Amino acid sequence: MSKGMIEYKENFISKIKKFFKRLFGRNEYIQENIESKKELNKMEKNNFKESIEVKEDEEELKIIKLQTEYKAGNILEEDMTDEEHEKLIDLYKKQNKELEEKIETKKHKIRKKLDDLKAS
Repeated sequence: MSKGMIEYKENFISKIKKFFKRLFGRNEYIQENIESKKELNKMEKNNFKESIEVKEDEEELKIIKLQTEYKAGNILEEDMTDEEHEKLIDLYKKQNKELEEKIETKKHKIRKKLDDLKAS
């Protein structure tokens, strides 16, 4: 036997360790399998989220950009086409309607709070 090599005798504790490693070694494979399934589920959920996600209409984004340019004074009414002008008017009407609805809901909330204060 050479001087650099050490003879290793397997003692009782190392045998027990080896036994448990073999016994629970399969658990690592199962754990990896479970983790890969979890990753697949996450990917499927993300794909589902992307498929049902409401995306803003490009046409509406263009009109909103046109509105900001018009408000800033960069674009005049004469510079817009009749179609853009109509779409801009529709956008203003839509925004006014949403604002009125928001005001109404806030009025109802305030009325409810006032009624609750009067009752108590």
